[in-house]
Amino acid sequence: MRSDFRFFHRLRVRYSEIDGQGIVFNAHYLTYLDVAVTEYFRTIGLDYKQLAQEGKMDMALVKTTLEYKSSAMFDDELDIGVRISHVGNTSYTAEFEIYKTGLEDLVLIAQTIYVNYNPLKRKSEPVPDFFRSLVQAFGH
Repeated sequence: MRSDFRFFHRLRVRYSEIDGQGIVFNAHYLTYLDVAVTEYFRTIGLDYKQLAQEGKMDMALVKTTLEYKSSAMFDDELDIGVRISHVGNTSYTAEFEIYKTGLEDLVLIAQTIYVNYNPLKRKSEPVPDFFRSLVQAFGH
């Protein structure tokens, strides 16, 4: 439910994202989630690009589940809720809900699991303490 999320990113469905049925093609939701989690990181104070370039933190997506609740169409504005619901040793879980702006119409529920990955060493590593601290300080 909307109130479970502190952070939302808004985007508008573009014409190129709809399919022959006139609704958002399913694969575009993965892009929507990626854009929203990037903006979440920016909001809590993480410079994802810099951290990855410096080898301090990067993420590898290992699992995504999507549950479609209703359709979004061209020109709909969507609010994408993001929260980090669990931080483990080497992985963390992000949860998402997408709503039509101004409505309680739930479009999608999603969950992603990321493994903290060191691109220089090419292996997983423990989630850095600074990430944990930022996520905890921001809350849900």
